Amino acid sequence: MGDSRLIANLAAIVARRLPNRRATDIVSGKDLELTNTEEPTPTTSPPFKTQTVYLMVIAMVAVGGVLRLTGSFLVPFVIALLLSFVLSPVMVFLVKHRIHRLVAVLLVLVAFLAFGFLVVLIVYQSFQSLLYEFPKYQQRLTVLIQELIGRFNLPQDLAQQFQVSRNIGNAVLSLSGNFMSLANGFMVVFIYLLFLLLEQPYLRRKLRSALKVQSTRTIAIILAHINAQISRYLAVKLLVSALTAVIVFISFTIIGVDFPLIWAVLTFLFNFIPTIGSVAISAIASIFALVQFLPEWNLVLAASLSIIATEFVIGNILDPKLLGDRLNLSPVIILFSLLMWGWLWDVAGLFLAVPLTVVIKIIFENVPGLEPVGILMGTGTLKEMQQRRKSTGKEHHG
Repeated sequence: MGDSRLIANLAAIVARRLPNRRATDIVSGKDLELTNTEEPTPTTSPPFKTQTVYLMVIAMVAVGGVLRLTGSFLVPFVIALLLSFVLSPVMVFLVKHRIHRLVAVLLVLVAFLAFGFLVVLIVYQSFQSLLYEFPKYQQRLTVLIQELIGRFNLPQDLAQQFQVSRNIGNAVLSLSGNFMSLANGFMVVFIYLLFLLLEQPYLRRKLRSALKVQSTRTIAIILAHINAQISRYLAVKLLVSALTAVIVFISFTIIGVDFPLIWAVLTFLFNFIPTIGSVAISAIASIFALVQFLPEWNLVLAASLSIIATEFVIGNILDPKLLGDRLNLSPVIILFSLLMWGWLWDVAGLFLAVPLTVVIKIIFENVPGLEPVGILMGTGTLKEMQQRRKSTGKEHHG
């Protein structure tokens, strides 16, 4: 009798402490574990994924600030790094033909230095001639603007408000004044390129010493794919841009456009900016032809059509055929890269934006785990997907 009363008292005490449990279950031994059933208090700290996102955003902002502050010496290094991918196949070809690597490096760099010095010298002389003749073009541009204002009944002070002639003159003077800094930058690129080409053959040996054998082999395969694709892209882009510049130079020389070499160099540079660069250089050259040749409309139309047709045929037919759709970028990614790299490195960033973004896309596509990011950066066309399946099948088959 006393035992039953003791058990009943214990059941009542436990029932008060554990209201969600039945006393009979506890007494019968079905649940002998006196655990606290109160819900845990929610923590105020953010989830792990949210903290990771915050850290990534902070890291991206910090990297962007560092890139902007260090652009003065990072831009020559990036240019030298891109050129090393282009010149690497030439180095391999010379070494295979029993030429010592140091001699091959010197031969490649001497040829690069001679060609670059020749181009800079000719362009500098052309810009000096442009500065000498600029007052004549400035006067013709002013007369042309006044005629347009009178024909379309525009306000007479419109030209003074925009100060078109003065702005163009300041731009030409700034370009001419920056030639010394361009020459200094060219020498810095040359020095970077020298050390990059000398260091290149020792990279695999360093990886083998620093990492495990299997990791070294995997990284070497990935680097070989990245190197081959980047070299192919940059070589084709340089070839296509040079071909466009040569055609523009020949056509402008035949038509009689002044300073054809300057237009050829500008066409070469603007060709690295897809779509926007072609439209910009075609518009600038057409306006210059209008100022130079007016009222001879046949020469104006000949100059305009020659550069527009060249840009259209090479940019829409030859360039995609040589590069393929797999190396194309989404238009949104192109616009974002132009804005980002232009903000970071000004004019140099605009010309380096697309090559750098393509290099990043190639790296993402070849690094395990980052392939989806590379696919999202592409155009997503049917041809691109077919080329990716073919290349993936070849890799698996190999």
